[in-house]
Amino acid sequence: MKFLRKATCLMIITFLTACTNMKVAKLDPATGRFPTKTQATVVTNVKTDLDSMKSLLLLPDNEFVKGQIANVNYFDKTITLDELETLIIKNDLTDKVPSIRDKIGINKAFKAYKPFLWLRFDTREVGGKTYGQFILTKPDTLEDIFIVEKHFDYVWAGVNDSNTWYPMFNAIVDYIENNSETWSPKK
Repeated sequence: MKFLRKATCLMIITFLTACTNMKVAKLDPATGRFPTKTQATVVTNVKTDLDSMKSLLLLPDNEFVKGQIANVNYFDKTITLDELETLIIKNDLTDKVPSIRDKIGINKAFKAYKPFLWLRFDTREVGGKTYGQFILTKPDTLEDIFIVEKHFDYVWAGVNDSNTWYPMFNAIVDYIENNSETWSPKK
């Protein structure tokens, strides 16, 4: 009985730590990528002139995501939904943009405030498996120009930075590198 209790506690600790390792990393100067041995799956990859849209990126209000995107060092400025909402109010645009909590509101904010790209996180379920996705969207048309995903393997590999998040951020780095004429990850 004592062994079973210890084994159960050890298993719970292992599961919790495997799913919570979230360390903001810098790009490796030699590879221009985040440290990982796995790759994410690119679902959508639309050729785009990113340089004309790099002045502002709207992203999730998450310190890890903000840190990772900042370390890519491509976008001129990044803001969260809360920060965009504050800017809409400060610029007296609430009549034109009553809410930014849905896609229509994001589209209105793009038109009323200033152009930006929108990076968001979503999940999808297929056959009992959960996949995490980063989706890069052009708010003027709501076209998803880039979607990358990674299976949330809670049992074997764990959902953590090197197994799940870094591969998706590396795919974003690849997308930027392939769609920018002014940026290189190896600076």
